[in-house]
Amino acid sequence: MKKLALFLFVWLALTSCWSTSTTTDESTKAYSGSGFTINIPTAWTVVDKNELPAIKSGQVELAVSSSDISSGFANNLVIIWQELSEKTTSKRYSLINYSLSNWEYIEFLKLNEKTITFSDKDTSNLYTFEAKYNTATPKRKFLQTAKICDNKVYLLTIWIALGTTDTTRYENLITSFNCIK
Repeated sequence: MKKLALFLFVWLALTSCWSTSTTTDESTKAYSGSGFTINIPTAWTVVDKNELPAIKSGQVELAVSSSDISSGFANNLVIIWQELSEKTTSKRYSLINYSLSNWEYIEFLKLNEKTITFSDKDTSNLYTFEAKYNTATPKRKFLQTAKICDNKVYLLTIWIALGTTDTTRYENLITSFNCIK
């Protein structure tokens, strides 16, 4: 989990000032990854994996940056996957991941926890929280969950500006995640 927190901090630093557009595009398009599909906003840009920092645990399957800028920060979506060492459920994995990672931050405030349902009727916990990685980075709002597909776990994280009050569109992106065989 420490490795994941370090990756998220580096990713936040890299993406904080990539785009300068302030337009919002609510339409989405399907993105097909290795073993899954997810809807992403058409205005968001898929980040080349060669531009991302290496992580020691798991692999980055998708990194997307939005064109929405708030306080010099672009909304972001990252999907990391890794092989499971034992059978579990999406809901259980999200709970364990949350429990092990929330102490990694300098500041952490849980805002919400709720059960979400993916299109295949699988359920998971969606956590919304505010967090700060270190004294040099601003606090951000995060939405995070996990989805199990066969023997892989996908950790889905979206981070947005603190002032964002309606997270429905981001939740809809997350719940559009679908395993493919």
